[in-house]
Amino acid sequence: MNYSSENSITLTVQKRAELEQRLDNAVGKRLENAKTRKQGMLVTRSSPETFTVSLSEKVPYGTTMEKLSWR
Repeated sequence: MNYSSENSITLTVQKRAELEQRLDNAVGKRLENAKTRKQGMLVTRSSPETFTVSLSEKVPYGTTMEKLSWR
């Protein structure tokens, strides 16, 4: 399952082998908006298989940060 908006993409990744490629693809899709808004990107893991890539004012422009929000 995937959810997408102008500022974020949420993906569910079932297979570890797909994780890096799908996250890279999601970051690439938001790159133009990040450049326009001069914002960084935040990759949040909210469950073992759910990730959200979003633009963030709190992340310096040109930077991608990771956040873990489950346990």
